[in-house]
Amino acid sequence: MATKPSEMTGADFAWAAELMQRRRECYASYSPVFWRPAQGVVALHARFLQYGATRPGAVALRSEYGFIITRPAEGRCFVDDFAVEDDSAWPVEGHALLHAAWQRVRSPEQSSVRVVSARRDEPKRDLMIALGLSVISRWWVKALTPTGPAQPHGPLTLGDVAAFLVAAPPVYDPGGPVCLLGDLEPARAAVAAERAAQAGAVLVIVQREGGDIAVASAEPELEAAGFHNPAEFYQGQL
Repeated sequence: MATKPSEMTGADFAWAAELMQRRRECYASYSPVFWRPAQGVVALHARFLQYGATRPGAVALRSEYGFIITRPAEGRCFVDDFAVEDDSAWPVEGHALLHAAWQRVRSPEQSSVRVVSARRDEPKRDLMIALGLSVISRWWVKALTPTGPAQPHGPLTLGDVAAFLVAAPPVYDPGGPVCLLGDLEPARAAVAAERAAQAGAVLVIVQREGGDIAVASAEPELEAAGFHNPAEFYQGQL
């Protein structure tokens, strides 16, 4: 039986940041550039998590073996920082944490929940599916070898494609700037990726909308162009 979730305080955030660092190291085996963990950032991340817990509409809960921090975003309860110490804890502790957070925030301002998961994090994905959440979008990424100098961060045009060049979140270290492409069909994404490399990007991300509730979607053309799918976004009401 899961311990009843309680509000996170003080040292809980340092513990949560350590737990997230361990998960990043695990996730790096799924996508070595996209999820390459930065080193020496645990204390910084702990402060960030604690700050995030104080924002209006946010919830930060922990149980004995896991934690969850949510924030409102575009009318939803958005869940990114959500982890347990062992995969066996997802069905009970993960379930209890997500339900407790949802009960606190459910409102017209947060009318659904969206949870990020690694495609290959099967125990976490199984929980999302068991709770009736559906995949609503996926990130397809491709590691790049830059062929030109890095352009300034911000909007840029890659042929006929509008894109953004950004820095990765500080907890990750892909080795350079990341290019966000939005939802593109595979042929245009492949061409845009080549042009992103010319702009100095080390990674390009395509966000494909829609999906299947039970299994990871195949994108043969994206896969043939060197893309893979490390991350999924689940959404719905519990």
